[in-house]
Amino acid sequence: MEPALWATGTAALIAGTGVLFGQLQLVGLAYLGAACAVIFLVRGFYRARWWAWVSQAIGGAVGISVGAQLWPGFSAGQVLTAAVAGAISGMVGGAGPSAPAFGLMLSIGVAFGQFGGSSLPWWQQALWYLVGTSVAAVSVLAPWAFHRDKPERRAQAAVYFAAADLCVAIGTERAGAARDRLAAASAVARAARDRRGADLVAFAAATLYAQGRPVPDVAVSAIHQAGQQIWKGKPVSVAFTEADVGTDPGLVELADALSRQPKRPGTVRPETLRLSVMLRAATSRAGLANGLRLALCMGMATALTVAIRQPAHSFWLPLTTAVIVRLEYASVFVRTVNRIFGTLIGALVATAVLAVLAPGVPLVVVTALALGFVVLSVPKLYGFAVIGITTSALLSQSIGQVDPVAPAVRLLDTLVGAAVAVVFGYLLWPEARRFPAYAQLVGGLKAAHCYLNEAVKPAAQRPYWQPVRADAYRLAHQVRATAEAAALEPPPVSSLALQVIPAAIELEDTVDAITAVGSAVDAGGEASALVVDVRRRLDKLDRTAAEWASGPLGSSGYGRLGGSR
Repeated sequence: MEPALWATGTAALIAGTGVLFGQLQLVGLAYLGAACAVIFLVRGFYRARWWAWVSQAIGGAVGISVGAQLWPGFSAGQVLTAAVAGAISGMVGGAGPSAPAFGLMLSIGVAFGQFGGSSLPWWQQALWYLVGTSVAAVSVLAPWAFHRDKPERRAQAAVYFAAADLCVAIGTERAGAARDRLAAASAVARAARDRRGADLVAFAAATLYAQGRPVPDVAVSAIHQAGQQIWKGKPVSVAFTEADVGTDPGLVELADALSRQPKRPGTVRPETLRLSVMLRAATSRAGLANGLRLALCMGMATALTVAIRQPAHSFWLPLTTAVIVRLEYASVFVRTVNRIFGTLIGALVATAVLAVLAPGVPLVVVTALALGFVVLSVPKLYGFAVIGITTSALLSQSIGQVDPVAPAVRLLDTLVGAAVAVVFGYLLWPEARRFPAYAQLVGGLKAAHCYLNEAVKPAAQRPYWQPVRADAYRLAHQVRATAEAAALEPPPVSSLALQVIPAAIELEDTVDAITAVGSAVDAGGEASALVVDVRRRLDKLDRTAAEWASGPLGSSGYGRLGGSR
C-alpha cells in the first residue's frame, strides 16, 4: 500500500503543477516519465527497483531523443528507426534482470519521440521525461533510507513461515499447495543478500515433505519463532538442537538450519553479471529471434501509424505493440487479452469521469488515484494495471481541456496495435506457438540425475553440491512454471501443457526426494531404500520423456533425450 500512496502523491504533484502553471507540454512529458517509472518501482527489493528505474530512465530518454531527431516526417526513416530500436529492445530483453525495463522503454520512447506531438526540442523532451521519472523514483525509493533491509528480512521471514505451514500440512491434502507456497517464498527471497538461513530451512522442510512423516509441534514452533525473530531484525535463537531430534534426517537438518552457526552449505550466490555474459545472452539464438520478432512488429506498427497520418492517433498504437511483444513478462496472446480488455475498461472509466468532472483539481485527484491503482495492481494482474494506466493517461490529457473523443481513439489504437502484435508476433511467427516443455523436461531430468549422483556421496566428497542442487530445483520449477503459463494459451499449446503439468509436479517432488537422500547420507542413516525409490521415479520420468520425443511435444526441435543420465 505504501508505494501506491507515494505514486498517488507523485501524480498529484505533477498533474497539479500543470493546472497551476499551465505548462501542459512539460507536465505531460514529466507525467509520462512518472507513470512509466512507477511500473518498475514496485517489484523486488530496493536494489532491484533502483536498477530497474535506472534502466527504464536511460531507455526512455534515449528513445525519445532518437525518435525526435532521426528523420522526422520521413516515413521510411521512421519505420527503420522503430525497427532497429525494436531489434535492440528484443535482444537485450534476456540480458539481465533490469534489461527488459531498458528495452521496453527504448521502444516506447522512440514511439513518443516520433508521434508524441511535442513541439519541444528533443533534449527538452528527454529532460522533462527524466524530471518526471526522477520525482517518481525519489517518492517511491525514499523509504530505502529509513529501512534498507526491511523488505529483505520480511522476504526471508516469509520463507520460515511457509516452511512451518508446510510442516503442519505434511501428510494431508494441503501439503502440495503448501509446498508450492514455500517454493514461491523462496523464489522471492533468492534476491536477498544474506539468505543462507532461509535457504537451509527451505531445504530442511523439503526433506521433511519428501519423508512424509508428521513433524513434531516443537519443530514447527521453532520455525515460527525463528521467522518472527528475523521479521523483527533479531538474530535467530531457538531452543531446538540436534540433541533433541534423535536420528531423523529431516529434523537433524532442520536443527542445523535453525542453529546460530549452520554446518550445511546454503544456495550458491549468483555471480555478478558481466558485460560479456550480457552480450552472449543478447546475441544468442533466443535473443536474436526475439529481436527480429520485435523489429518486425514495431516496424509494422510504425508503418501503420505513419499511414494513418492523423495527429489524434499518436504513439499509443506502437506503444501497444511494444508492451505486448515482451516475452520476458508473458506470452503475446496472454498480454494481448489483458491489454485489450484493460484498455476497454479503462477507456469506459475515463469516459465516465470526464462526463461528470471538469478540468481542474478534481480531475487531478482522480488521475492520481488511477496511477496509485496501477501500483497496487502490477504485482497481481497485468490487465488490472492496464485499466489504471489507461484511465490515468486519458485523464492526464484532459487536465487542461477535456478531449471527449480521446477514449475512443485510444481504444481504436489499442485494437490496431494489438492486432499487429498478434498477427506478426504470434500467428505468423514460426516459433510463437511451440511449447518447449519436452526440452525443459530433458534438462530438468539431466539436472536431477546429476543431483542424485552428488547426494549419494558423503558430504566431504561433493565438490559440486551447491550448483548442482540449485540447477535441479531451478529447472524443475521452470518446467512447471512454463507448463502452467502455457495452459492459458489457445489449443494445441494448452492441451499439450495440461499433459506436462503432472510430470512437472512429479519432477519437483522427485528433486525433494533427492534432497532427502542427501540428508539421510549426512545423518549417517541407511539411504539405499530412498535411492532405489528415487531411481525408480526418475526412470519413469525418463520413459515419459522418451514417449514424448516421438509425439507433438518432441517435434518442436528443442532437443532430444540422449544423455539425460
